[in-house]
Amino acid sequence: GKNNAPDEAANLSANDTTASKQSESQTNKPEGNTETELSALQPLIEKGLSKWIQSFKNFHIDSFRQDDVRQFQESDYQNVSDLSQFYALYKPSLSFSPDSSQFIDLYSNGISLEKKGKKIIAIGDVDQAVTLCNLKTKNWKSIISFGPSAAMEEVLWVSPVKFILAGSMQNDEGKQQPVLLLGDTNEKSFRWFEASFIRDESAKYQASGFSKLKIDEWE
Repeated sequence: GKNNAPDEAANLSANDTTASKQSESQTNKPEGNTETELSALQPLIEKGLSKWIQSFKNFHIDSFRQDDVRQFQESDYQNVSDLSQFYALYKPSLSFSPDSSQFIDLYSNGISLEKKGKKIIAIGDVDQAVTLCNLKTKNWKSIISFGPSAAMEEVLWVSPVKFILAGSMQNDEGKQQPVLLLGDTNEKSFRWFEASFIRDESAKYQASGFSKLKIDEWE
């Protein structure tokens, strides 16, 4: 089903780039303790999100600042009774929790795949909803939505219940800046972190899950 939730990114205030650059030059340590959890995950992030990190200029985890805490949307997504058809099209792009009890799906809401003969045909949408499926409880929910100005690109599970969504958001100049969302499936909430680095267009970054979708043609 299509999720018509408003563009979450539209409500975000643009960072004061000058101020953040000044604070970065004055200190390399995160201010206060809101960022310590992100810094503690630095080795996992650098290993699991290396290509995403390399797509940004001068990336440093300590430069991220927590902007917000958000609750999961929790909109019903699809029925879990039979996933075989869904898996046939999307399973390579899914990110499963370490115990395989849950998966996060970045693509099925924004890219409709259909098998026609031997070909897989895709229809794209500018909006994206991230979905979370719990295979034990049979709950499959859309947990956050984005309009065309932002997108989640990578998923990294850091525990059986905690995960990171890594994505990008357009700044006022239309350049892509990084966003990290630290999600918790028990608390059903995200901690939203932002930084002011700019994506290097020459890096030709492509999201790892997207490249695993076997798309033959776009409509």
